[in-house]
Amino acid sequence: MGHQAKGASLQLVGFVLGAVGWIGSAIAMGLVQWRVWQVSSVEITSGVAWVGIWRVCFYSQVLITPPYQRMSCQRLDAFDRFIPTEIVIAQGLLPVAVLSGALGKIANVYGLRNVYFGEEQQPGRTWLAFAVGGGFHILACVCVVIPAAWNMMSVVSNQGIIFPPHFHLPGTPQSQVLGVAVYIAIFSSALLFLAGVFLVSYRQSAAFSGVKVHPSAEELSDSSSLVPDHSMQSESSLFTKSISKYSLSSDGVDNPTFNSEENL
Repeated sequence: MGHQAKGASLQLVGFVLGAVGWIGSAIAMGLVQWRVWQVSSVEITSGVAWVGIWRVCFYSQVLITPPYQRMSCQRLDAFDRFIPTEIVIAQGLLPVAVLSGALGKIANVYGLRNVYFGEEQQPGRTWLAFAVGGGFHILACVCVVIPAAWNMMSVVSNQGIIFPPHFHLPGTPQSQVLGVAVYIAIFSSALLFLAGVFLVSYRQSAAFSGVKVHPSAEELSDSSSLVPDHSMQSESSLFTKSISKYSLSSDGVDNPTFNSEENL
C-alpha cells in the first residue's frame, strides 16, 4: 500500500488541479464579462457593455429591467440568427466541459479510493479509473479552450454583433477588450489539461508491483538463515567424516579392521 500511495501522488495533485479548473470553468460560463465593449449611447450610462455567453448587460439610468434594477440585460439564445458562431459554440461546449469535469472527478475519486484505502485486489480497475478521469479532464479542457480562444480572436479583430433594436446596442463598438471571464477560462483549461496529464500518467505496472512472482536474493538469504546453526554444524561434521573415511581408502591406507583380523 505504501508503494501505491507514492505512485498516486501525481494523481492526488491532479485531483486538486482538476477541482480548481472545473470550478473555474463553471464560473467562467456564468460570467457576463467575456467581451467588454466601449460604446457611446444615451441608454448606456457607463459607456461600457458586457457581452457574455448567455446575456448582454450594461448599466443604464434610463432602461431598468427587474430584477437587475439599474443594470439592463438581454438574454442570448442559441437559436437567434444574429448571435455569432463563437457564442453559439460556447453555449454548446461549456456545459459539456462542466459535465466532463464532473465525470472526471468521480473517476478520480474512485481511483484514489482504491489506492489509499487498500483496494489493491483489482489494480486494473484503479488504472482504468485514472485513465478515464484523465480523458474526461482533457475533454473538458478542449471544450473550454475552444470558445475562449475563439472569443479572444473576435476581440482582437474587433468584430461586431448586429443586435436587434430592443437590445439598445450598436452593431460595432468603438473598441473592445477581453473580459475577466476569458482569462478565467484560459487558466481553468490549463489546470484541466495538467490534471488530465497527471491522471493518465498513472502506471499500471506500479499497481501490479505488489505481486511477487520470483523470490529475491535477499529472501533466499533470509530463508537460509532460518536453519538452526547446530544442525548445520552437525551436517558439516558428518560430511567431513565421510570425506576422511573415503580419503583413507583412496590413499592406500589399510582399514584398521583388516589389520586387527591379520593379527588374530
